[in-house]
Amino acid sequence: MECETPEIIERDLIVDELQKVLASETFTRSQRMSRFLRFTVGQSLEGRGDRLKEYLIGVEVYDKPESLDPRFDPIVRVEAGRLRAKLREYYETDGRYDRVVISYPKRSYAPQFHRNQGTIGPTIPDQGRPQDPSRSIAVLPFLDMSQNYGLQNFCDGLTEEVNTALGSIDGLRVAARSSVQRFKDCPADVRRIGRELNTGMVIEGSVRGCGSRLRVTFQLNSCADGYHIWCETRESRVQDVWAFQGEISSAIAARVRNSLAPTRWHPTSAFAWTQGASARA
Repeated sequence: MECETPEIIERDLIVDELQKVLASETFTRSQRMSRFLRFTVGQSLEGRGDRLKEYLIGVEVYDKPESLDPRFDPIVRVEAGRLRAKLREYYETDGRYDRVVISYPKRSYAPQFHRNQGTIGPTIPDQGRPQDPSRSIAVLPFLDMSQNYGLQNFCDGLTEEVNTALGSIDGLRVAARSSVQRFKDCPADVRRIGRELNTGMVIEGSVRGCGSRLRVTFQLNSCADGYHIWCETRESRVQDVWAFQGEISSAIAARVRNSLAPTRWHPTSAFAWTQGASARA
């Protein structure tokens, strides 16, 4: 994998890929590593990579006093080692399909940017073998549309349940949760989401509540044209939250599994199998 400077790889692409890393579970749990990564990438993109020394990072990232002497305070060296290890872990798991790889050479705090050339995972479908869009899917975080936004925990749990249920379908690729998380508070056209996540379908949904009743609406969308493939609403008096989440995730998995059958739906027609349903009250 050859090293490329930020000028060769588009700046916007690097920024987009950085956001994926920062939104991953590994980095959302470590604010200090995230600050290190964000600061050094930003400095490099501004053409100031040669200024990235231990002293500057210690003062700007770790709030060390101006009297900092890196010879006696190794915090930057220690954190840089942790950051290199966490980036390797990320690109071997959630980030294996990312288009750009961010790395730090030993004894350097200036990041380098590499195009993913296939050693981690393909990001562009092989033109000789068109990718079947019915075999890849992303689950967007369910939206809390309750009056007081008090259903966020339910939404997060439901999103996780749906991801798990879809992951059990043979032959279906499911985008990593950390890769999708960046779209939670940043709505985007499903066609763009499909391009960025390399998926052909997107599940999105919302949750509303009134007293003890919950209404969950969810849709399967085609990333090829941005249209619904199917949509459904389920409503119930909820006494067992986990059971209701399991019921919905199982229903979604069953419908997606049926959608994969070529006789029921074909990627060239988003409307070949569309139906809405109302579930039990």
